[in-house]
Amino acid sequence: MAIHKKIGHWFNVHEDELGLFVWTVLLLFLVRSSGIFLNNYAETAFLKRYGVEYMPVVNMVNAVVTFFVMGVMTGFMTRLPGARLLARLFVFCGLSVACIRAIIPFGIDLVYPALFMLKSQYEVLLALLFWNLANDLFNTRQSKRLFPLITAGGVIGQILGSFATPLVARWLHMDNLLLVYMVTALAGAWAVQAMGKRYPTLLFQQKKEGGKKSRNSMIEEIKTVLPLMKSSVLVKILVVLTFMPNVVIPIMNYQFNFAVNEQFATETGLIEFFGYFRGVLNIISLVILLFVGKLYDRFGLPVALMFHPFNYLVVFIAFLLRFDAVSAMYARMSANIIRTTINIPAIAVVTGLFPESYRAMIRPFLRGTIVRIGLFLGSGLILLSDTLFHPRYLSLVALPFVVAWVIAPFVLKRRYAGILLDLVSDNRVDFRSLNTSELGQVFRDKKIQENLVRRFQGSSGENRLWYGQLLRSIAYGGLDALLLTALREEQDIQTRMGLIELLSDGSGPVAVDTFAELIEQGTPELAVALIDAGHRLSAEIFAPFNRRIYEMPLPLDVKAHAVGSLYTVAPDQFGPVIGGWLTSEEPDSLRAGIIATGVCRDIRFAQRLKALLSTSDDATLLLVLESLRTIDMEGLNPLVVMRLWDPDPRMRRAVLQVYQIEDEGALKNVIPLLGDESEAIAELAREKIRNADYQNSLRLVKSLSLPQKKVRESLFGLLSEMAIKDLDVFRFVQLQAQTCYQLTAQAKSVRRFSDGALPELLAVHLDERVWFTLQTTLRVLAAQDQSGRMQKIAKSIFSADKRQRSNSLEAMDDILDKSLVRLLTPLLDDLDVSARIAAGQRLFPNELQVSSDWALFDGLLSSQNWVTLVLALTMIRQQSVTPEDPARIQALVQHENMHVSLAATKLLEKNGFPIRAGGSNGSSDSDSLDG
Repeated sequence: MAIHKKIGHWFNVHEDELGLFVWTVLLLFLVRSSGIFLNNYAETAFLKRYGVEYMPVVNMVNAVVTFFVMGVMTGFMTRLPGARLLARLFVFCGLSVACIRAIIPFGIDLVYPALFMLKSQYEVLLALLFWNLANDLFNTRQSKRLFPLITAGGVIGQILGSFATPLVARWLHMDNLLLVYMVTALAGAWAVQAMGKRYPTLLFQQKKEGGKKSRNSMIEEIKTVLPLMKSSVLVKILVVLTFMPNVVIPIMNYQFNFAVNEQFATETGLIEFFGYFRGVLNIISLVILLFVGKLYDRFGLPVALMFHPFNYLVVFIAFLLRFDAVSAMYARMSANIIRTTINIPAIAVVTGLFPESYRAMIRPFLRGTIVRIGLFLGSGLILLSDTLFHPRYLSLVALPFVVAWVIAPFVLKRRYAGILLDLVSDNRVDFRSLNTSELGQVFRDKKIQENLVRRFQGSSGENRLWYGQLLRSIAYGGLDALLLTALREEQDIQTRMGLIELLSDGSGPVAVDTFAELIEQGTPELAVALIDAGHRLSAEIFAPFNRRIYEMPLPLDVKAHAVGSLYTVAPDQFGPVIGGWLTSEEPDSLRAGIIATGVCRDIRFAQRLKALLSTSDDATLLLVLESLRTIDMEGLNPLVVMRLWDPDPRMRRAVLQVYQIEDEGALKNVIPLLGDESEAIAELAREKIRNADYQNSLRLVKSLSLPQKKVRESLFGLLSEMAIKDLDVFRFVQLQAQTCYQLTAQAKSVRRFSDGALPELLAVHLDERVWFTLQTTLRVLAAQDQSGRMQKIAKSIFSADKRQRSNSLEAMDDILDKSLVRLLTPLLDDLDVSARIAAGQRLFPNELQVSSDWALFDGLLSSQNWVTLVLALTMIRQQSVTPEDPARIQALVQHENMHVSLAATKLLEKNGFPIRAGGSNGSSDSDSLDG
């Protein structure tokens, strides 16, 4: 196994994404390693050459500058592609720092606070643009798998940069660390440019400019959130949990820098400390990232939120008792670890309790307004204390805020049950935003669970069912007993059926008696629900219950469910019953056999259901499809595919439920159903495509050219959910362009055969396929362009008016990214065929080489287009071209198209080759979009 394949196997990186993954890791490595060089130098130079006493002022100015810089950067991000902006920012950062290095010998001290602010601005901006680029390059599925590894690459960059800082400072002189930063920053710009050439992420040169969204002022944000704060205790607690740490963080950072500045008297000693300390800290962060899960899962949310403030209590007491580098190192290290592993995830879960509309108001208020107020207050307190007492005693200033911070989780713990239940009753908890683990943590408190139980017991109908579903989602231990009691009390049939479904798989022994009571007073609909639930819980335990139902005067459909369950326990006794029903000519008996087969899921009876798929009775067919849905049976697609377009929506839905997306043909059949007039069918089609084992994003992208608006809109939604990026569209366009160049070269080679009209007919057919493929490609690009400009170009670029075509090409050159223009322009421009093929050979040097007549026909026989296959096979026979390898032609004998099969058979007979059955057909790989 090649080394790159071994690496991919070790890290679960697929072979086709390994190159992109390595480039992305390298880029983040450069971002983080360059940042750590600048950070270590800037802090050391500021502390030793300007003075730690000015840090509060610089921090306050930095907060204001950050606000405006992020606004400016947002404007740039709406106007420039992410990759281009990142490359330019790398160059700007590197050259600006080099200019500062050139100014240092002139003794201008203001460069040090400027550099101290710039290092934080550059770090934030480069990281922001990097992750924007990464999100453009990888879809959601890839992100979950690869982003932790990519992040680890960045941490490794920080580790190596940290440990390298003292060595580089010793070898090159400390000020030349700025030149090292310049080199690594320019290397980052080169990496972005190289990635852009290999993995384009941009289809259009300019993003659509929408109206600028005005940012709310601080006063407006407070006015918006104030009513919510008055009505919600949880919002008040979140404000405290956000405000207090941002007041004490500047104080702790100031004490940290003051302590290490006093401990290490020289620049060399201080920069060595920063290098080695941050190296060790990042090693610990890497271990946590790779090997430590969510530690807050082990505690309830209120308890998890206590760790961080309690640690700050310890930190400030440590500074008060022992103001030195040891306390400083403990403070920085413990705060970083607890914040990363416990506090940030716990805060995210608490904030996630609110619906999206609430979060949209709360998060900007907390992360913007509250954070800025806290940071300004903390820096202001440092300034006021500067002339009054030593920084050691800032601990006394910070402790009241930390105590208030500590109290907040205790208040949350004491009132947690009431807070959460108020949110539940007001329907303000967004359960969809929480995964199973987080949901369990939210409702872990016993008081909450007891209150939910009381509400479940005291309600009825839909409310009782809702509380039951909530208790099931948090895995409440005594739910089965509550459900069985409620089943006796509840009068509403639909609610009873819903409660029955909530019973756990282990509740069989205690549920039998309750089921027996309910069957006496229940309807046939309830009886079916009880039988199906008993079968799910334990067919053996419920066998006496089902025998009793079989003997009761109930409808045959109900008895069929009981018999299906009894068959799994006593097949010899009830097998003949089901078999007799299935062979009966009585409609009711046949219906009972179909139902029983769906319950028992025996493959022997399923074969009979498969035979019934040819029935002309729609009612029977619907029942057969419903039963087959529960049975894992292969080979159903050809038998039901024609009913996918049945006029009856019930039939279309039933067929789609059993239809399997197992290849490109099946996917193409399901895609039109995205535009079905029945929203239930359209949603089912989306779900089938989204969850299918067979995935072909290129086929989805190509289908954007379909004329039905509803299909296109649904595809856009699917592509968004599946995170199909511009990179996927680019690959589609690249494959389509390669196909066009291949078809053009094949058409020219075919015209060399001048005998008869068939060569010209085949060449014209290939030319038509080129234009059809180009039209499809432009329609896909037009569908991706939200501005509508490509739509106009796609309509006019094939015009008979040469001037209009030329203007369209010129417009396309301005709109599309240059890499796409290079692919498409030779195909669309008025070039000689030879020049067009030469352009294709430059773009695809390995794919457009035809060495012999048989190589030409071998390429034609790999097509998925049946007309191309028939014409190529006929031409081979007429031109008396001897096949070098008959295997492909022998495989085409089994082609699904009868014309292709017949032409292949005639060619083999003429050349005296055996007509051998079997083998694969002559189509190319499943990812080909050769129409």
